Amino acid sequence: MAWFYSIRFRLTATFLAIILAVMIIISLFLYNTLEHYYLNNQRESLEMSGFLASDFLIGHLSGQIDSVRLSTLAENMSRQAQARVIFTNQQGVVVGDSIRVGGLLNQTLDHEDIRKALTGETSSSVSYSETTGYQVMQVSIPVKDENDSIVGIILLSTSLEDLYKTLDDIRSFLLLATVLAMAIVGGGAVALAHRFTGPLEELTTAAKRMAEGKLNQHIEFSSDDEIGRLADQFNIMAKRLDYYTSNLKKFAADVAHEIRTPLTTMSLLTGSLKEHDMEPQQQKEFIEDLDNELERLIALVNDLLTLSRLEKNQIGKESISLNVLMREIISENQYRFARAGLELSGEMPDEELTVQATTLQLRQVIGNLLDNALNYTTPGGTVRVLLYKEDREVVVAVEDTGCGIPEEDIDYIFERFFRVDRARSREAGGTGLGLAIVSEIITKHEGRVWVESEEGVGSRIYFALPLVEE
Repeated sequence: MAWFYSIRFRLTATFLAIILAVMIIISLFLYNTLEHYYLNNQRESLEMSGFLASDFLIGHLSGQIDSVRLSTLAENMSRQAQARVIFTNQQGVVVGDSIRVGGLLNQTLDHEDIRKALTGETSSSVSYSETTGYQVMQVSIPVKDENDSIVGIILLSTSLEDLYKTLDDIRSFLLLATVLAMAIVGGGAVALAHRFTGPLEELTTAAKRMAEGKLNQHIEFSSDDEIGRLADQFNIMAKRLDYYTSNLKKFAADVAHEIRTPLTTMSLLTGSLKEHDMEPQQQKEFIEDLDNELERLIALVNDLLTLSRLEKNQIGKESISLNVLMREIISENQYRFARAGLELSGEMPDEELTVQATTLQLRQVIGNLLDNALNYTTPGGTVRVLLYKEDREVVVAVEDTGCGIPEEDIDYIFERFFRVDRARSREAGGTGLGLAIVSEIITKHEGRVWVESEEGVGSRIYFALPLVEE
C-alpha cells in the first residue's frame, strides 16, 4: 500500500479527478445548452407555423364549420410543419385533425395548454408520450377574429425523437471525449509525475546512502525548474559535506600526527634520562630538548583551542585605527627581526584608516603573518608591512623576500596543518595552524584573505576589512 501514499499516485489521481470534474461540468453545460437551444428552435418553428395559419383559419372557424375541410387543411399544414395539427372551436371541441383515422375529431380536449389558449395566451409544453416512448412538444395558439375574440385554437404537436437521438449521440460523444481526455491526461500525469518524482527518488536514495556514510553522492538532473535547483543544491551540499568530512578526518589524523611527534620525542628523551647515566652537560641538553618539545606541544594545543573558540564564539567589535595598531606591532617586533638578521619596515598613509574589529584578534593575525615571514625569510632579507585603502576596504599586506611558495601550493596554504616546507616549519617551531587562524579570524570579521607569491623571490599575504568611514 506504500504506492497509495506516494506522490506519483496522488499527483496522477489529482489530475484525473480534475479532468473528470471539468469534463463532467463541460458535458452537462453543453448538453443542457444544446437541449435548450433545439427546444427553443422547435417551439419557435411551431409557433411561426401556427401564427401563419391562424389568419387563414378565422373565416373557417367563425361561420359554419366544415370538419372535413378543416381536417384537410390540418393535414396540409401538418406536412409543412412536420407536426400533428388539430383545430378546435372556442369550446375546445376538435373540429379538424391532421390524422384522419384514429384522430380526435369531435372530442373535447381538456389540457392545460388548451385552457391557456382559450384565455388568449400562447402556450407550449413538453411531455412524455406513452405511444411513441419519446418526449412530445405541444404548442397551443389562439385564433382571434377582427374583434379580438377567440374563435378557435390551433394545436401543434411533434415528437422530439430525432432531437433526443441527436442529443444522445452528442452525449455519447462527450462520454467518449471524457474517456479519451482521462486516458491522455492520465498518461501525461504519469509521465509528469515520473519526471517530478524520479529525481526525488534519486534524492531519497542518495540521502539514504549518505546516512550510511557514503558521502560522495551526485545526482545527474539537468533542469532549470525547482526540482533541478533542488538537485543542484543537493549536489553542492553533498560535495561540501564530503569535503568537510574528509577534512575533519584529515584534521583528526593531522592532529594525532602533530601531537604524536613531540610526544614520541619526549618519550624517547625521558626514557633515555631514566635508563642511562649521563654527564651533567648531556643531561642538560636532553632536558632542553624535552622543554622545546613541550613548548611545541603547548603551542599546538593553544592554536587548536584558538581555532575552536573562533568557530564557536561571536566576536565583539570596536573601532580600531589600523595606522596606530600597525605602528605599535612593527615597533614591538623590530628587535626580534633585527636579531634574526632581517629588516622590518612599514608603509602606511597619513589618512587614518579605521575598521570594526577585535584588537587582540587583529594583533594575532598580524603577528602570525610576521611569524610566517620570519620563518621563511633568510638572514639579510626584508619584511615590509603595507597599509592602504582600496575602494571601501582597508588592505594590509605582509611582504617578504623569502623562499616563496610553489604555485601548486598557493591554494592550500590557509588549510590547517599545511606546510610548504614541513621540515623547515618544524625546525622553526611552527604548528601549521598560523595561516588557518588568520583566515578564520578575517572571515569572522567579514573580510577576505589572499596571497601572491613567486618561488625563489618572495611572498605577499593580504587581508582586507571593511572600511569604517567618518
